[in-house]
Amino acid sequence: MLPLTLLLTGCLVSCRQVADVMFEKKISPAVVAEAQKPDSWFSYLPERAPGFCLCTERKLTWREPGMNLGYWRGLHPQAPHRVLMEARGDTFILHRHYVWDGMTVGETLPRDLYPTLRHDALYHALKEGATFPRAEADRAFLRDMRREGVPAARFGYMLVRCFGGLYLNRGEEPTLLVQETEPDTPATPPEPPVPRERRAVNPLPPEIRG
Repeated sequence: MLPLTLLLTGCLVSCRQVADVMFEKKISPAVVAEAQKPDSWFSYLPERAPGFCLCTERKLTWREPGMNLGYWRGLHPQAPHRVLMEARGDTFILHRHYVWDGMTVGETLPRDLYPTLRHDALYHALKEGATFPRAEADRAFLRDMRREGVPAARFGYMLVRCFGGLYLNRGEEPTLLVQETEPDTPATPPEPPVPRERRAVNPLPPEIRG
């Protein structure tokens, strides 16, 4: 007889596959239009397989008293190991050119960008060995959803609290090197500005699926 945990895990994975079909992961044309503005803080990369990706175009910082992420840096796994993100206690810093894909299922709208970005990045760090509590990432997700006016933010929070751990399974090739730091470790300076590459986007279809 299979252990209860295995049965529950199999059920949850199956539910996720059903959800992917039912809710059709896609990106809103409004998000693509926003990404095409010259001063947009993110870009849209339709050419990234297996589907669309979004990419930060500037350094982003969240500082919230009471949050405790510890002290660490997340480096790109390939040389020269560029710093992608860093945590400094109550401060989380995400550097330019971090790629994420918006909502896990359903349509990514402009209001979903900041909540999904920070939550994805923090889970990315957890998956690769960062030791702060997962609850910190989920509470940040709730705060960001409320700040952006996402309806049913509490429901979204409960979903990640119940099922978010399924995305933290290790064993794949590492995509981030987590390096512990000290409170007095200097923050990584931002990269010098470079001209932004404007990517041509074909006329928008009704939906763009990831």
